[in-house]
Amino acid sequence: MSDDVNIESAIKQVLASVPGANPEEIKVEFQRYQTDFLIPPSDAMRSVIRKFQSKTGSSTKTTSGQAPTASPMKKVQRLSELKADDKNIEIEVEISSHNVRTQKVRGEDKDIAFGFLEDNPNGEGDGKRMRWSFKDWGANSNIIPGVVVRIEGASVNEYQGQMSLNINQTSRVVVLKESSRVNVNPNEPISLSDASNSDGDITVIGRVLSVRKDVIHRKDGSGTIDVVRGRLGDASGALSFLSWEEFNHEVGTLVKIEKVQVRRFKDNPEMNIGRYTKVEVYHDAAFPETSELNQSTRVTISKLRDGLRDVDLVVQLIDLTEREFTNSKGEEKKIRSGELIDPSGRCRMTCWSELPFDKSDLPLCLSLEKVSVRAWQGIPDITINAADQITVLDETPWDDIDPSTHIIDVDFTELVSGPSRAGIATEATVISIKQDSGIIQRCPECRKILREGSCNDHGEVDGNKDFRIKLVLDDGISTASTIMNKAASEKFTSQDTAKMEKQIAENGSEAFVADLRQQWLGRRLRVEGRSLSDDQGAMLIIDDASGVEVDAVLAATEVRNEWGVA
Repeated sequence: MSDDVNIESAIKQVLASVPGANPEEIKVEFQRYQTDFLIPPSDAMRSVIRKFQSKTGSSTKTTSGQAPTASPMKKVQRLSELKADDKNIEIEVEISSHNVRTQKVRGEDKDIAFGFLEDNPNGEGDGKRMRWSFKDWGANSNIIPGVVVRIEGASVNEYQGQMSLNINQTSRVVVLKESSRVNVNPNEPISLSDASNSDGDITVIGRVLSVRKDVIHRKDGSGTIDVVRGRLGDASGALSFLSWEEFNHEVGTLVKIEKVQVRRFKDNPEMNIGRYTKVEVYHDAAFPETSELNQSTRVTISKLRDGLRDVDLVVQLIDLTEREFTNSKGEEKKIRSGELIDPSGRCRMTCWSELPFDKSDLPLCLSLEKVSVRAWQGIPDITINAADQITVLDETPWDDIDPSTHIIDVDFTELVSGPSRAGIATEATVISIKQDSGIIQRCPECRKILREGSCNDHGEVDGNKDFRIKLVLDDGISTASTIMNKAASEKFTSQDTAKMEKQIAENGSEAFVADLRQQWLGRRLRVEGRSLSDDQGAMLIIDDASGVEVDAVLAATEVRNEWGVA
């Protein structure tokens, strides 16, 4: 809710208590409290009512005959329970970030605190959290990043559909759990590596590795905003930035950026340069040069994440296809797709321009510069917009890789907790086989699973038979659901789909699953395929699976050694 709407609502409440008051004068009074003292209308209500009761000579009581009282406390556990007009709220949250902005109030500088907070600090229920921004009008010294607090007497603010929390001057903040985070002095420079894991205002020193102008379209369709995107580098790594202000520094310039905020786009850190950020040229003769940083800040395929921008990497292109299409403007276009590998893994590539080589030249080693990453079917896909982003190299900087056997072994926990990846293998123990394993029906249009012969998108259809097995794997630390495709399921059970369908028809699906559980529960599997990671966790799509024989004596010895048991 905008400030104007807040004030209009407050005016109506005052008029209900003091019918003879002048609405314009009431508005001026609320604006004075808000501008001069940073007190929102909800907190100024009692004082404004009393002033106009005295001015009009009306009773010091409201029209109901009762003194104005505060609204009852609304206790909630989740931010999703709140509405735009809620006041006097009690909620427990964790402070994610806390920043201070200096504003002019009545000609004097005043520090206003703001940041982000998250509900469900104890991870109850499904463990999910919702994040809101907040403003602290009371300058509470116990609000710091990482602290868990109970806020009493807060109110909701809504602006352009975005909800936020006001911690008012009259709000009470109780610390429930002290912060374990190391507080960073925003005036002391930190490395870009540390910055990528920070929240709030920080100071960094880095060399400009890339810079380009861009345009952001407003969500309400009211126009566009000119911005500048780029990337800084130092000895610890590289970090992207988005500048909402003019950024007149060329590639290679060493800059110091003070009071810059780190935010996350699709879980990727990005520095946001705003009006309160200070950017200036910095001098350090020992700082690495651009060429050195370009080499050291290159990433590998295993490090790619959806949403990354201005990425540099060296890859081998092993496959390429071209497709022509007509866009919405009736223009004939050509898109090129390919498969890339490096020693860390494999991924896809999409190119929207002509290529500086011929398909017959494959395989080729390529240096890609300033490319972006978008997810395709959950897997990172490198997007190339111009041919000058591609440089053909004479040879690969690594030993020959056989694409047909290029599978990367990854620790199970590392895989589950990391980004989506393709061409991986891992090992873990089967702890569950899902009841819906076996023969399923898929929609012939969208391949979604039919429920009682019906597709959510296409209604009742004649489905196509498919065969799958769903497992849950665990390595003692992490757990992930898995799905075996048809080919892998047939190999895993040593039966084709037709034979399996006949067996299920004769004995039932429950007997089929029970037999699988008898064979595989508690056994260790080696699986190959790809991992899909999102907010819900990791899912493994299995192309091949095989049992791993475990030496029980050796395994027991390893466990005893790990836990220090004689």
